[in-house]
This record gives sequence, C-alpha cells and structure tokens, in this order.
Amino acid sequence: MDMTAFWWFFGALLVIFFFLFVLSLYDVGPAVKEAYHPAPSPTIPHHHAEEAPAPKAASKPASEDDLRKIEGIGPKIEAALKAAGIRTFADLAAKTPEELQAVLDAAGFARISNPETWPEQAALAAKGDWEALAALQKTLKGGRRRA
Repeated sequence: MDMTAFWWFFGALLVIFFFLFVLSLYDVGPAVKEAYHPAPSPTIPHHHAEEAPAPKAASKPASEDDLRKIEGIGPKIEAALKAAGIRTFADLAAKTPEELQAVLDAAGFARISNPETWPEQAALAAKGDWEALAALQKTLKGGRRRA
C-alpha cells in the first residue's frame, strides 16, 4: 500500500486547520460593523463645513406622548393622529370620537379602528392615572367595549 497519498491528505488537512486557527484569532465583528456603519472621520472635513448645520426636522417635540399606550392605537394610526396635530394625551382627550373617526377616514383607516373609547382612555393617561387606565383597558378589546 502506498502511504504517499495518505501523507498528502494529512498535510492538506493540517494546512486547512492552521488557516482556520489563524482566522479564528481575529475578531472580525467590529470590522464588519464599521464597514456597514462607518464612523465619521475626524480628520476629513465635512463637504458642507462652511454651512451651518440644518436643524433636525425628523425629531419629535419633547411634548409628544406615546399614543400607542391607548388601546386600539398602533404605530400607523399614531402617525396619522400626529400628522393631524394630535400629539399628546390631552389633545386626544379633547377630541370627540366623531372627530377622531374623521381623522382616521382622511388617513385611509375608515372603519378599521373604532375610536369611541380613545378620549376616555387619553383623559386618564393625561392625568397620569395609569391604574385606572389599566383597569379600563382590561374591559376593552381592540379599544372597543366588549359586548
């Protein structure tokens, strides 16, 4: 039996394992993260350095509330309400269900959601009465009163 083929095979396996070992020594996680999300270079000036930075238009005002805490309001409906100027629990509590339904209809959410309890829930949230809000929400299903 010729042992030459065995030694070639064994040598090739050793070379492969050696390269795998060397590659395992390097943590490529930070390099991959940097490749996809590069940090701005401190030495290269910004191409609009002479211009004043524009204010961030996408940042929300500090007085906005998370309207998704109201049973029946999800992210898309919250965005529609905020686009209509309803940004806080107090704003939502001041509206009637009919006014809220008109906002939903204009945003294309006609009859998907029922805002009948949203002002009541928002009034509790605006007062910070989270226990009463939780108790009310236990009696609701999708923001609607259970039959």
